[in-house]
Amino acid sequence: MSSPTWSVYEGGWGEVSEDNNDSLPPELSLKGCGLRRVSLLQRGAQGAVYIAEDANNQLFAVKRLFTQRSDFGIRGISENALREVTLLSLIAKKSLRNDDDDDDVKREFGIVHLYKVVEAPYHELCLVMEMCPLDLSQIVIQKKRKLHSTRLLSTDSSIRCPILANVNVIQYLMRGILHILKYLHDDCHIIHRDVKLSNFLLHEDGRIRLTDFGSARLMHDEEELSSNPSSGEYTPSAIRTTIIYEAPECLLGNRVYTSAIDIWAAGVVFAELVLQQHLFKSRSELAVLSDIWKLLGTPPDDPSTTNTNTTNGSSNNSESSVTYLVRTEPTLSTKFPENILPAEGLDLLQRMLELDPKKRITASAALSHPFLNSTHNNCEEGRRLWQTKSQTSAQEVEKTVTVGMQALCMPDDSFNENEDDSEQNEEDHYRFF
Repeated sequence: MSSPTWSVYEGGWGEVSEDNNDSLPPELSLKGCGLRRVSLLQRGAQGAVYIAEDANNQLFAVKRLFTQRSDFGIRGISENALREVTLLSLIAKKSLRNDDDDDDVKREFGIVHLYKVVEAPYHELCLVMEMCPLDLSQIVIQKKRKLHSTRLLSTDSSIRCPILANVNVIQYLMRGILHILKYLHDDCHIIHRDVKLSNFLLHEDGRIRLTDFGSARLMHDEEELSSNPSSGEYTPSAIRTTIIYEAPECLLGNRVYTSAIDIWAAGVVFAELVLQQHLFKSRSELAVLSDIWKLLGTPPDDPSTTNTNTTNGSSNNSESSVTYLVRTEPTLSTKFPENILPAEGLDLLQRMLELDPKKRITASAALSHPFLNSTHNNCEEGRRLWQTKSQTSAQEVEKTVTVGMQALCMPDDSFNENEDDSEQNEEDHYRFF
């Protein structure tokens, strides 16, 4: 039987189901897991997200994933849903073994916690996760401060939020984001593949959690790639993530890539923290590539500079015939003058936005970069200012009817192309948890 209509969800969890499995232990079902539905956050074609609470009034986010029809016409749990549940469960088990670690950074920056997975009626999956009221895009992107100039950004301090423009805050946030990626890449051997502002959820006290593992994949080791190069091929980019965060090697068609694509996306996030605007705003892959060349300069005609080769020397030849008739020079230093980003910060940004993925800096190396080696006082100042900004933003959200946490949401069926901030439409439309 297919998933029920929306009317079933309005009064509660929709506990009536003709094909409900009575042999399922109550604690593994949505009805018997001890959570009471508080409100619906948002719903879409692939699922719905609710706020729920337990007997102690602790709030949770419940992500309900509807069954989907496969290419063979069989309805069931989607591959992305299974991947997200599997990887979050692996990360949760690994984090339990590291609970004795008192590192402040690991407490303040981490992966969204998956408490349990239960079954809803009609054999749907529900992910019970920690509740966060905000995401970084809601705080960082200054939607209501639209410029009437043709410039993408004005560096006028009256337009940029002074707290977010503080270098100590930017350093604090980037240090934490890179710690998350270092943990994913080095400890969990996972490529996230959808790093972006809206996938960093935010607690009221400023703690940040990376979410949306529906596109994530385990890394392939070098031995496996050398024996079977095709095993390193991943999902095409169009299925995976928002194109404004796509690394150039993916935009050029590569299906063999590494964790360097997460570093590129984190570099875009870094730029957005500084600009308080999206770095790239185009809507097609070719247009984003054009924006990248304008910002970083066109690469040499040698395809190896933007192509990730496998360890046995073979490569994807999807771009082997690419030549550049018009050469452009980098404009990154012009877009990020020293009055908004110090020279050391610009150097780190350049290393994260390196066109050649083999030369791109790793998360571990980035954490050792001079820009992030702040003094203790600067770190504390950044933390204090960020917590103040987070609390203020959470209070503003609390005044509204919708609680936020839009990064949990499925693709919105009511996507409005006439919204004032047109460059944000695509970002909102492709928000997954």
